[in-house]
Amino acid sequence: MIRKFGKWMPRVDREAIIDGSAIIMGNVTIEKAFIFPQAMIRADEHEAIIKDGAAILDRAFIEAHEKVVIGEGSIVSHGAIVHGGNIGKNILIGIGAIILGASVGDNSIIAAGSVVKDDVENGIMVAGIPAKKVRSVNEKDMEYMEKIRNEIKMKARWLK
Repeated sequence: MIRKFGKWMPRVDREAIIDGSAIIMGNVTIEKAFIFPQAMIRADEHEAIIKDGAAILDRAFIEAHEKVVIGEGSIVSHGAIVHGGNIGKNILIGIGAIILGASVGDNSIIAAGSVVKDDVENGIMVAGIPAKKVRSVNEKDMEYMEKIRNEIKMKARWLK
């Protein structure tokens, strides 16, 4: 469902794929992205921008209590929460992870269940509560993320 929230109406690219059970409301811009079942994106005074190729998976929640950008090719996994912050390009936010206003650099991985309060540098994997650096992202990680992105694109066709 795409609906007005306050004085704001979402702006959605005609090539975006959005499941009918997703809720998109307010000051939201969705480029050519994939929004899966029961995902929720809500913004009012601050904008939420979902860039090309980004995927917001089942039951993920994005709230713009400050401006939120989900970068190109980034994946917000099942049940993850992004509560403000700038998510770079080609990021994997694991199942149930929580981002609390932090910026996450390009090509990084947030492990499942992590709570991120501090900014994450480019190419870093973090895990834990609070999230701490585990290691640098390697070529095998990047190949795995590309495999996931391709699977998401395939499954998104089923949402039409």
